Amino acid sequence: MPRNQTALALAGFAFAALWGASSAQSVTLKFASMAPERNPINQCGPVAIMEAITKRTGGKVQFTRFFAGTALSHPLRQYQQLAKNVTDMSQGVLTYTPGRFPLTSLAALPFLMKDNVAGARAVTRVVQTHLQNEFKDIHLLAIVVPALYQIHSRKEIKTIDDMKGLRLRGAGRVHQMVLKALGSVPAQLPAPRIYESLSKGVIDGALFPWSGMLSWKIGEVTNYSLGVTLNGATMFLGMSKKAYDGLPADAKTVIDSDFTGPKLAAWSSNCWTPVDAKGLAIAKKQNKVVMADAGMQADFRKRLAGVSEAYVAGLEKKGLPARKILAAMKKAIAEEEAK
Repeated sequence: MPRNQTALALAGFAFAALWGASSAQSVTLKFASMAPERNPINQCGPVAIMEAITKRTGGKVQFTRFFAGTALSHPLRQYQQLAKNVTDMSQGVLTYTPGRFPLTSLAALPFLMKDNVAGARAVTRVVQTHLQNEFKDIHLLAIVVPALYQIHSRKEIKTIDDMKGLRLRGAGRVHQMVLKALGSVPAQLPAPRIYESLSKGVIDGALFPWSGMLSWKIGEVTNYSLGVTLNGATMFLGMSKKAYDGLPADAKTVIDSDFTGPKLAAWSSNCWTPVDAKGLAIAKKQNKVVMADAGMQADFRKRLAGVSEAYVAGLEKKGLPARKILAAMKKAIAEEEAK
């Protein structure tokens, strides 16, 4: 080979080697969410977490973000998109896909937890130990528990009997059972559809945290709020397996040590505490807010006493170890709430 051709060939090999080494040292991941970028659902966790990951990896892991209004933002497809490698990282609501996470959904049973942060740590522990199979299609980072659920409505609810016949938004099988036990008609809707459904009179109210006054402007289309702290919802925060496996080794170490497990669950869930407080303040300005007294709380517990057993029994009939998992959740929650 002529000398100049040899030199060009060597230069080409050198460039390819350098390019390959450089590209192996950095990756850009696609993150998707159902909510707008400034919505608390993203600010409480994913946005700050992505920025921290980029910083902790020395810029080796970057993100392209797809929020509400983009092709990847559909609320019911977040898990499926990760599982099929359409996206690389996402946070989604587990109850939006009824039946896919039957045992993890035990965390939504009424009055199971008093504190969402302790609950998130506990549920993440249980999932890591017992329920990885429910998330076998993705690389799970943590289970997030937003602030706990209250009742917001267009009509005043003075007693539980006032809920009879009201069409109220819930999410998932447990919420449907809760609303039916309270005499209401369940409406299965993702959060982005609550505002329009309320404004058009399609529904009479919704189960949602106080934070919904900020994140989805629920106070603009309701008149009353009842503080009863019924239960929580669970969200997954995860990566596609392909994206995780393709990370540089040192970046993967950072993800494993600092952005996985109960610590990450607490970080993301804890962000909801001040947001929920702001939401309550907004509710007090926009709605008539009544906090359920001890008698009403006891009435709710009495009316909903059979929901947990019915849900557990239904899973046991399908051969799932619901009693074992619920016992593990209760134990972990008690431990975390005692800290």
